[in-house]
Amino acid sequence: TLIVYRLTDKRIEVFSWKPQIDSVKPVMKWTAIVSGIAVIIASIINPSFIIAGIGPIGIGVMAALMGTSKNYQSLVRDDQYHEIDWLHAEDIVVWRRRRLIGLRFTWHNEDGTHYSVYSKVYCRDYNFDEVLDFIRQQLPDAPYREAKLRVHSHFATLS
Repeated sequence: TLIVYRLTDKRIEVFSWKPQIDSVKPVMKWTAIVSGIAVIIASIINPSFIIAGIGPIGIGVMAALMGTSKNYQSLVRDDQYHEIDWLHAEDIVVWRRRRLIGLRFTWHNEDGTHYSVYSKVYCRDYNFDEVLDFIRQQLPDAPYREAKLRVHSHFATLS
């Protein structure tokens, strides 16, 4: 999964996706082209092979539909976009060993219950301190501590 962050004065924008679909489309396209050429050559030798053209045509149509359908690409790539507003962040937890910054938020359910989890901000070695400084400037009153986080697929919790 690829994750891209944009930090602004008001929020963090997070966009993530899985790029595997980008490698499948060219394979399908070239499979359709190569097998289509093979069927054309076979049809020249024996016209009854025209019926075999259904396979390459089907693969070609499928590749074309995959390449042009934004909804399909979004579904397969598992595109996700969300925003994290600075105003709602309650505290900052940093796990330096993993270069991970956690921002705690409390979510209130309709039934009156609530739960708190940490939104994750992954950093690279070269910009970890810069990102952390920016976040601390945006949240000057938020408690700050260094601790290990238990990372889950969409959130983190304290270990």
